[in-house]
Amino acid sequence: MNNSDKEKIKKLRQYGLGYKRVAKMLNISVDTVKSFCRKNNLSGMMAKPKLDEVDCCRQCGDIMMQVEKKKPLKFCKDECRKLWWQHHRSELKKKKACKIICQHCGKEVMAYRYENRKYCSHQCYCAERFKEGK
Repeated sequence: MNNSDKEKIKKLRQYGLGYKRVAKMLNISVDTVKSFCRKNNLSGMMAKPKLDEVDCCRQCGDIMMQVEKKKPLKFCKDECRKLWWQHHRSELKKKKACKIICQHCGKEVMAYRYENRKYCSHQCYCAERFKEGK
C-alpha cells in the first residue's frame, strides 16, 4: 500500500464509508484497510452520506462526488476514460467481432464490425506502410 492509497483511505473514511466499500474501491484487502484505520484512529466512524454519493475513478482512483439525479460518473476526466478503455477494450459490449490477420506480421486479432482494421498495432501499420525504412 503506497502513500496515495493511505490518503484515499483517510478521505473515504472521513466521508463515512465502511471498510468493505473502501477496500473494494481501492482493490485492497479488507483486513489491510481495517488495520490501517485502527493504527490511524479512523475506526468507528459512522456513515454520513449515502454510499452512492462517493466513488473513485476507475483509472486513477481519485475520489469523486456523485451528483443526485444525474448519471453516475465512472471517470474523473476524459483522459482517464480514454486510457481505461484503451486498456480494457475487451470489455466493450459489442457482440459481433470477427478475427482478422495482420497484413504485416500475420498475427490473429479480434476486430469489431465496421472497424476496417488491417493491422494488429500502430507499429505494424507503420512498418508495412513505410516498408521499414526502405
